[in-house]
Amino acid sequence: MPKLVDHAERRAALLAATWRVVRARGVDGTTTRAIADEAGCSLSVLAHFLGGKDDILVAAQAAMYERIVARAFLLGGDLAGLAALRAALEAALPCDEERAADAHVNVAFAGAALSHPRLAASRRASHLDIRELLRVCLREARERDEIADGTDDDAVIDDFIILVEGSALLSLVDGWAEEGRAGRLARIATDFVERLRRAPR
Repeated sequence: MPKLVDHAERRAALLAATWRVVRARGVDGTTTRAIADEAGCSLSVLAHFLGGKDDILVAAQAAMYERIVARAFLLGGDLAGLAALRAALEAALPCDEERAADAHVNVAFAGAALSHPRLAASRRASHLDIRELLRVCLREARERDEIADGTDDDAVIDDFIILVEGSALLSLVDGWAEEGRAGRLARIATDFVERLRRAPR
């Protein structure tokens, strides 16, 4: 009997291979042949699961955001409010090898999105999803009476995204804070959230 293929598992493996190629070569240097070689499959198998090159790049970028979102928001256990917001921020910052690798791929896609309309549109859609998850954290913080009166949710969410994207760029492209980066970024995450906290009554 022919071997059954788990479609979701195979697709995930091909997307992971795409991330590795993008990290090594950049988006411009990524080819379907390089992805197929990295994944150990034929071009026809790659096309069957992910489509053409543009389809693959868009899917890989969206899946990278889904991976970051899962780590930042869906794996937080019982955390809520400002504690969930702080955990989400630290989970998205390039504080360890895994998160730095994800940030590296994300920065590569960000640069490519400047001249790739489909990547840019997909990126905007992912940011909208992240904004809604951040709104949940802020709403919970307000319900728990944790957050200062007059806090502008949109401004906080803008700052969150700017901090994550900016730290990735500075850390990976400019080598910012390479030594002691994890501790420094953890302190930044704490400071960001504590500035939102309501003063004791």
